[in-house]
Order: sequence, then structure tokens, then C-alpha cells
Amino acid sequence: MRRLTGGLLGSFAVLCATTFSVIGLGIGTAAATDYNPTGILICVNKSNSSVKVAVHAKCQSGYRLVRIAARGPVGAAGPTGPVGPAGIQGVPGPIGAIGPQGSTGGTGPAGATGATGATPSLYFGSFYDTSTQSNPTANTAMAMTLNEVTNGVNGALAQGVSVVNGSKITIANAGKYNIQFSAQIYKNSSGTDLVDIWLAKNGTNVSWTNTQLTLVGTGGVKYVAAWNFVEDAAAGDYFQLMWSSADITAQILTVPAQNTPSRPGIPGLIVTVNSVGF
Repeated sequence: MRRLTGGLLGSFAVLCATTFSVIGLGIGTAAATDYNPTGILICVNKSNSSVKVAVHAKCQSGYRLVRIAARGPVGAAGPTGPVGPAGIQGVPGPIGAIGPQGSTGGTGPAGATGATGATPSLYFGSFYDTSTQSNPTANTAMAMTLNEVTNGVNGALAQGVSVVNGSKITIANAGKYNIQFSAQIYKNSSGTDLVDIWLAKNGTNVSWTNTQLTLVGTGGVKYVAAWNFVEDAAAGDYFQLMWSSADITAQILTVPAQNTPSRPGIPGLIVTVNSVGF
């Protein structure tokens, strides 16, 4: 098929304007026999300067038959091409602002009750003395003594605390102990005299434990010395109540039971010891 050029194109345009109408994508003629589904037949002269309609697919002398092809149908879509390679990763964006704090959650369920702890052991001692203790030498340190010290006998009680050699209050278990005493001091002379009482631990005086009593009278005067000490003790430690006086007539006096009315005896010395901590 030859290509239309120059003036032929202009003539063909005029021909189409007067003879053909545009329908869809193709061009048709007034005569159905001159339309072919594959195109339109026209007559073109040798100089390509004149175009006429081909009647019944024939041209007059001096013209040649030319088929103007109609546009073909759209072809099927081709297969999808392969996926291209992934692009490079972009720069990370800025970190967003911190969001508001959430509300406090509800209280969780209570945990199981723990096992009951062991009951602490209690240590104690309750002792007394039924003798009268004298002061044979002036200004000499002496340990107060106890003679009722057996647990369960004559009212004495002891658990973890004992009296050794008459005066050593001995601790079997480490801890803190409250040591209390009550001593009946007797003066059997005139004038004024002093009595000192303090605590010793393992044979050594405990600092700042001394107390001094002033005995005033003409004889037969009784005083009661009573206070306590709280001390730390290791297992096996022992304590002693110490005393001294310049008056050799001073005594720690025991008074037996009396009548009218009947009343119990007065120990010269009473000592109680209790554990108060560990």
C-alpha cells in the first residue's frame, strides 16, 4: 500500500469531507459495497494529485486502486514484566514526642500469708539468798551471794540462766538481759557511812554502774537498794553484784519469818534476770 503525500492528502481530505462520514475508529462510504472490513478502497491518479471513490472496487483509466486500511482491534495486553529491584531505604524520620503517661493500674491481689516465724525462746532466772552477808574488811570489793538457785526448789526458777559458785549469774544464750536486784542493807553503828553497789561482768567492773548509798543512824537502821541493769551478753558470760563499805558493821541482812502477824522471811538479796532481746 502506498503512502498518500502532498496535494493527494488534501484531495483525500476533501473527498472524505464530502463523501465519507467518520464512524468509530474507521471510515465508511455511502455505498455499502465499497466498504471492506479491512479498509476503504479509493482511486488515486498517477501524479497523486486526484482522489476518487472506487465504485465496486474499480477505477477509471489513469487511476489506480488504493486500499486505506482501517485501524485494527486493540491487541491483548502483554504479560506483566518482572518486579524491579527494591529501592534504597529512605532516611528514618524523627522520633515522635513521648505520649502522655497512662493511668495507674489497679491494685493486684494480696499475696499468700507467709509461714509463721519461730517463737523466740525466753530465758530467765529468779534467785534469792537466806544468809546474812557481812563486811569483815573495810573498803574491800565483795560479790553478793545467792543460795537459793535451783530451778523449782524453794521458789527459785531458772531457764537459760544459772548461778555458779554462789555469785556468778551465768548466761547460757547470747542476747540482751535485764538484771534486777533488791538488797536489804543494815547498819549497826552510829555515825554516817557509805555503801557502794555496782555491776561486774566476767570479773571486770562495768563502767558507770556504781551507786552510792549514805547510811545515817545510831544503829539498827535498814535500807533497801533496788535497781536494774540492761546488758548485752554472749553465751557463757557471767555477771556479779559487787559492794563495799568503810563500815565493817554494814551487812546484807536476812530476816526470818515472823509472827503477829504471820509473815514470810525477808531475803537479804533477791535477783531476777530476764532476756529482753537478741
